[in-house]
Amino acid sequence: MEENSNDKIMKEILTKASSEMPFPDFEDELMSKINELEVEEKAVQEGYRRGVAFSWVFFIVGIIIGVVLTQLIPQLKIPVQGVDSEVVQLIFQVGFILFILLHFEKLMTMTRGGLFKTKNQV
Repeated sequence: MEENSNDKIMKEILTKASSEMPFPDFEDELMSKINELEVEEKAVQEGYRRGVAFSWVFFIVGIIIGVVLTQLIPQLKIPVQGVDSEVVQLIFQVGFILFILLHFEKLMTMTRGGLFKTKNQV
């Protein structure tokens, strides 16, 4: 008997709890907004991949230019006021090595972040 009354109460609650859509095409608009967000996310991911690829290209170009300059600096004998050309070469080489190490680590992090990111991660 109690179960019957509980069932009746539950049915009343459920009938009163039904929600109405705010306007007739609410579901269609919501689905189109979700679709637009997915398309935008794909475009952002593609732009990110393209940016990382360009970063690698310019990183390699920078390394090539740096190696060429490292070889040319001793031959140019650039006179710097009161500084020996070997010191200039040493300063350039240290800066070049720091540039390579710092940017290589950042590029590896960016590449790993883009390649191993799954579809379920936001």
